[in-house]
Amino acid sequence: MADPRRLPATDREPSLDEQIAQAERAVIARDLRIRRRADALVRHAKREAIKHAGGGLLLGVGTIALTWWLNHLNRKNAPPPAPPAPETAHGTFEHLFRDAGVILAGLLPMLWPMVPRSWRRGVTPGTAGTVLTFLAPILGKLFRRRPREGRAA
Repeated sequence: MADPRRLPATDREPSLDEQIAQAERAVIARDLRIRRRADALVRHAKREAIKHAGGGLLLGVGTIALTWWLNHLNRKNAPPPAPPAPETAHGTFEHLFRDAGVILAGLLPMLWPMVPRSWRRGVTPGTAGTVLTFLAPILGKLFRRRPREGRAA
């Protein structure tokens, strides 16, 4: 709506029809501004979604490739299966990494302000939690202990 201080000083008051016409013009101008801003937001959201979709796809393909590679290495280097001894049932670090990843993902909202600003700009807390939850067991497989062959049972 027009500011009364900016209107030119006139000696007569506008008629009711003129006031209605001014109000309609103000409403139409406001609607146009809202449409322009909404269109700009839609364009921005589409552009950002397309920009980040490639990174998400690349992360997914990389995770699948890394998982396949780790499983391939484990099958190639694996000794013949032996019954697990009771004292070595938890001889791997895998469960520790998995638990640590889940705990860190749960604590991420409290730890997020301590993350460097450059990382916070490019990654959302939800994405960071998902990556932690998926990568922790994979890192645990990398640090898996190999059973000693000369060990007496």
